[in-house]
Amino acid sequence: MNNKSTLVQLLTATLFSLPLFEAFSQTNTWTPKANLPALSRMYAVGFSIGNKGYIGAGIESFNLFPSKDFWEWDQASDVWTQKANFGGGGRYGAVGFSIGTKGYIGTGCNDITISALSYEKDFWEWDQTTNIWVQKADFAGTSRYFAVGFSIGAKGYIGTGIIPNLYSDFWEWDQASDVWTQKASFGGGGRYGSVGFSIGSKGYIGTGLGFGHKQDFWEWDQTTDVWTQKADFGGGLRVDAVGFSIGAKGYIGGGRDVNSACFNDFWEWDQGTNTWLQKTNIGSAIGRYGTVGFSIGNKGYIGSGADCVPTGTIIITGHPKPLFSLGDFWEYAPDGCTATAVISSDPSSTVCVGQNVFISASGGTTYSWNTGATGANIVAAPSVTTTYSVTVTDAAGCTGIGTLTVPVDPGCTATGMAQLNAEALRAEVWPSPS
Repeated sequence: MNNKSTLVQLLTATLFSLPLFEAFSQTNTWTPKANLPALSRMYAVGFSIGNKGYIGAGIESFNLFPSKDFWEWDQASDVWTQKANFGGGGRYGAVGFSIGTKGYIGTGCNDITISALSYEKDFWEWDQTTNIWVQKADFAGTSRYFAVGFSIGAKGYIGTGIIPNLYSDFWEWDQASDVWTQKASFGGGGRYGSVGFSIGSKGYIGTGLGFGHKQDFWEWDQTTDVWTQKADFGGGLRVDAVGFSIGAKGYIGGGRDVNSACFNDFWEWDQGTNTWLQKTNIGSAIGRYGTVGFSIGNKGYIGSGADCVPTGTIIITGHPKPLFSLGDFWEYAPDGCTATAVISSDPSSTVCVGQNVFISASGGTTYSWNTGATGANIVAAPSVTTTYSVTVTDAAGCTGIGTLTVPVDPGCTATGMAQLNAEALRAEVWPSPS
């Protein structure tokens, strides 16, 4: 008896994409999002994975105890969810970045009592799928805090920082081998409290405090291991600013100056023209420093941090006492174009546990999935209902995000599959005779 049933769905699947009105009518604007539902904090760590943002660790200005909690923000629902506490314990001034579906945190300081300060060099990996922290090889440089970190492809980078010295060294971590390799030292000299981010195969570090406050801005080429100075940051001298990149643009704002006055200005750097342009001030009227920043698709996000009081009241060597730390969270929509990401699946209906689903994206020339894949098409076999997202970038450098949720019936198990017909994106699934 042949009980073979064919599950064939045309690519008229339900399509999920960002609303177009957001891309074209709301540009160069800040929108408040849900506050971090935990203690406000400064000097926290943040990064993004797919369509989720993450903030954790840091220090609150009143109780002065370093935090170890770790929170996930969903771009689609604007909801925060607490995840497993950071595996390395409470700390502030650490470094964070993401590679694929993994997040990484390392270095930092675990105490606010100056007589008992302890500076770290441990390095930890968080798995978005399992919500588990695993310790990896220690950072190969000297223990420090207020360093810079970012990722390029499957490599992570940490450099600069302070204690006991001002550092300019720069290190590369290989995700596949768990090995650190020293690269060319940062071209701008030793400093801490700088901004760092990546655009394509290039890394960028700027501003900070070394022998004086800084406004210089430098580019590192992953291919040649060479630092090149670019146009000075347009907003002037500062330390503890916040930054991120969107497409071929970099952004820096906030921070504090030589008099410990806080900024809320915001600036855009164009990789193609090497020019800075002032944009709309950060949404909060309060100047801030020690803030977290990251981007998701074609939107930027900043949150947490602290405002300032006049110079003279010190709780951390070299750092002014904040009037209060902040827990707000803001979304930035930049000027310019937005790619329309279209994502579809076959089958487009509820599937069985372990059944292959063929997911396809269009609208760009390059693709980056929250699974870590980089092609236009992926094959998934979810065991539970799962949301997949892709960031597309078109030939003009415009970006957009598409998301798709694959519902899974836990009472149904797929145990057989016919050979894939790639042209029709067709699969046949049936119970196995064995």
